[in-house]
Amino acid sequence: MSKEYGSRTERRLREAVQHNSKQDEELVSDNRTTIEEEKDEAKGGVIKRTPRAELEHQSEHFKINSWLSYFLTAGFGLIFSFTFYSFPLTNNFATPLQSEYLYSGFAMNQGLTPYNDFFGAGGPLFYLLNYIGNFTGSSIILYFIELIALIASGILTYRLVARQTFSSTAGLIIAGFTMAIVAGLGRGGAAPTLLAFPFAVWAVDFLDTYFHEDEKDGKFVVFGLFASIVFIISPMMSIFFIVSAVALLVFNLSHLKIGRGIYQFLSVLFGLLVIIYSVSFYTLNDQTIYTSLEQSVLIPLTQFGMTGDVLLTIAKAIVLVLVFGIVTGFVHGIVQIKEASSATIWYVMLLVGAVLVGLLVFIAPEFDSTNLLAIVPFLMVFQGRSLVNAIDDKRNLLLAYLQNKLFAPILAVIFVFASPFVYHWMNQTTFSSEKAVVQYVQENTTTDDHVYVVSEDKNINLLSERTATIDNVPSYYPKKFKQTYDLNVANLKDKLVIIQAGQKVPSSLSDTLSKNYKSIGSNTGEFTIYQLK
Repeated sequence: MSKEYGSRTERRLREAVQHNSKQDEELVSDNRTTIEEEKDEAKGGVIKRTPRAELEHQSEHFKINSWLSYFLTAGFGLIFSFTFYSFPLTNNFATPLQSEYLYSGFAMNQGLTPYNDFFGAGGPLFYLLNYIGNFTGSSIILYFIELIALIASGILTYRLVARQTFSSTAGLIIAGFTMAIVAGLGRGGAAPTLLAFPFAVWAVDFLDTYFHEDEKDGKFVVFGLFASIVFIISPMMSIFFIVSAVALLVFNLSHLKIGRGIYQFLSVLFGLLVIIYSVSFYTLNDQTIYTSLEQSVLIPLTQFGMTGDVLLTIAKAIVLVLVFGIVTGFVHGIVQIKEASSATIWYVMLLVGAVLVGLLVFIAPEFDSTNLLAIVPFLMVFQGRSLVNAIDDKRNLLLAYLQNKLFAPILAVIFVFASPFVYHWMNQTTFSSEKAVVQYVQENTTTDDHVYVVSEDKNINLLSERTATIDNVPSYYPKKFKQTYDLNVANLKDKLVIIQAGQKVPSSLSDTLSKNYKSIGSNTGEFTIYQLK
């Protein structure tokens, strides 16, 4: 990158475009006759810019708040959102993880409590949004919530990149492909990381401005608010805020800004407490304050070790980080450290944080591809600046971006639209069996009856609109959860128990089935149905 964003030249340029029209005309007139050369005192280099290049930067800056750009960004988001499993008209059979998230919203509307009646890896606010999203009896409201989160992510990305590059074209390109990344890694929309992502992008833009332009401290209250919101939606995504806070601490100490650091800390703390107190009231009312922390924070941070087909998991993870540009984004970050100037500490911490989150995702007992989205905020700040040379050389920005990403964005877009259909095709036998089971359940039970399903997903419960009184314990959960399950399953009274072929059946459940249930034939393919005697 030939010019460093945040130098005195560009800061003066930003100030100049905010003046009245008369001052702008005077600036243009002066620049038509001279070539400006200013000394960058912070870095010690000489920055040269032709009048034409400077005017082009100004004209592009005026387009940052263009409603047309926002409209186009929203249009891209709408198109990508049609792949969400919460959109009832496009997908009826979700992936295992997505079906669990969608089922949670339905179950809460039937009186069940997250973390107590069913297990959950998301934060309390995530399940509250799922509850609201299924309030009408379908997931259509949840779809609009996810759509808003996706479009907000795109618009905030556009503003970040347009501010960095003074190019609305660059902003649109990166915003569009970023929404493809969000939709792709969100794997159907109903994921904690997707709903938390726009808050993280705002924080990236705020901190980028702060480190480069010495932004005022007033917005640190908002930073604290958003940090706490992200924590109660997706604890994995909140690692970005923790890493950034550490960078701020080191930055203030190294620059002897002790008083300013204390003010920032108090501002952030105030923002955190506002949200934490509100959520504490909600979790205390539902008696989930400890169970929510345990299942969404403590267990993921204490239970490690990949299970199942380890080689397949590693292969999937490698494909995803390559297709969605995480590797190339990390490389861009390494290259830009030497030009970071006052943001050097933050840049280094961002790269360290990206590696940390990546390791947490890879060594988790159950690989959750949606958590890879938590790596993306660490790399967002590098994306716009990777196009600065292309802008200065007047190259085609779309082609330059694709080349910088080794053309992975094209694969990402294909993945977003193809993956739901490919997944459905690969599992069509299972989905056909599930459809037969759903029909049987609806014909032989009422909405007041409970149906317990031991399966890879929650599609049967979700599509038949029947809840279960107990939930399957994840294999990596501590022993006490399995002991509680054994006690509960001994008193199981659900009208039907449905078991998918190949699923491991706990001995306590086998005993209960032999004592209290009878097997019935129902033409359901891979599933066996047991009815209460």
